[in-house]
Amino acid sequence: MLASTGRPGRRVSVVIPTWNGRDLVLACLESLSAQTFRDFEIIVVDDGSTDDTVARLEERFPGAGLIKLDLNSGFCIAANTGIEKSVGELIVLLNNDMTVAPDFLERLVAAADATNAALFAPLVLWRDDPGVIYSAGDMQRRNGRAQSIGFRCPLKGFPFPEEVFGVSAGVALYRREVFDTVGMLDPAYGIYFSDSDLSFRARLAGFRARFVRDAVAYHVGGASLFGKTLKRTRQCCVNHVLLVFKNMPLRLILRHGPAILAERLHQVRRLFSAARAEYGALRAGVVVCQTLMSVSLLVPHALSERRKIQRTRKIAIEELEGLLSE
Repeated sequence: MLASTGRPGRRVSVVIPTWNGRDLVLACLESLSAQTFRDFEIIVVDDGSTDDTVARLEERFPGAGLIKLDLNSGFCIAANTGIEKSVGELIVLLNNDMTVAPDFLERLVAAADATNAALFAPLVLWRDDPGVIYSAGDMQRRNGRAQSIGFRCPLKGFPFPEEVFGVSAGVALYRREVFDTVGMLDPAYGIYFSDSDLSFRARLAGFRARFVRDAVAYHVGGASLFGKTLKRTRQCCVNHVLLVFKNMPLRLILRHGPAILAERLHQVRRLFSAARAEYGALRAGVVVCQTLMSVSLLVPHALSERRKIQRTRKIAIEELEGLLSE
């Protein structure tokens, strides 16, 4: 049986955004029903699904809180809506394509009780190949690129970190204080790297992030992409720029400018290759130009946010640089 939502005093709130993923979210909730830790609420935010997700949720898991959005608004808005409606002091964001081990919440809460860190990344394995790592937290490179630690590496013998730069909103625990201090996920990102942006803002504000090896989740790879490689590549190209522009202190941009520029060019080349494979070279050039234009349209938003973020930065530049990976 699932813990009910809407009851005051729940210590943990599990927020699950979902869109047209009936079987995925049902499997996710099934894994939550077996948790050894019971002091939690569940909030499923249906982001305008057009399949029978809502009907099946109401039938199978009536104890889960369900928020129904009329239109598909995107991951950030769905997740933010769930966070705003939650009551727990600890908030777990969980993608619909995740399942979790029975002691998952117990281990995360124990880690939160044992340290003053504010963001916690579990070990995520591939559901169909649990001997391989999907993520062990996130790193942030000096060239501006955010990257999952351990992606596609064998589990056996992997040198896991204790502290990580950030966590993936696909499955992570946050203290509510993080959102109260640095704000919510930024909808300007659309799908990708909004969680990297949130982690970067949290680190700039002085919060720490920890990896929790014994809290285990399982991921269905690419379940939410539906094969849309070009769309992903295009959005990553835009969002890498936004991530650096908003969060990287100017001194580090200048210090690592060549590496940052090289990474941006790498993203543009990847976009051109993906577009050429689908449309041919001529139209691929048009796609690249349109993408660069969309980056320019985000500049006013990025500048406004950057001023607020950098003005309230608490971490020293040299300490921040020490947290960034090569």
